[in-house]
Amino acid sequence: MDVALPENRKLITTADAAKILGVTMGRVRQLAKVGKRKGGLKGHVVTTRFMVFDEAEVLAFKDARPARGRPPGGFKAN
Repeated sequence: MDVALPENRKLITTADAAKILGVTMGRVRQLAKVGKRKGGLKGHVVTTRFMVFDEAEVLAFKDARPARGRPPGGFKAN
């Protein structure tokens, strides 16, 4: 199986991407399954059990993510 991986890019594993994002490896796989167009990550499938990600894209995704949880102060009705 020949896979065309991007050249001149630092590729990282699912475990490394999970550490950077602060999520589980399963969540990284879910984000990859959604795809970049729908707000997920773009992953490159090497084999049926191994996927790699572009480190720059993972870092950009981390910076673009909204904060988790409810905003401080809660809902304020006028």
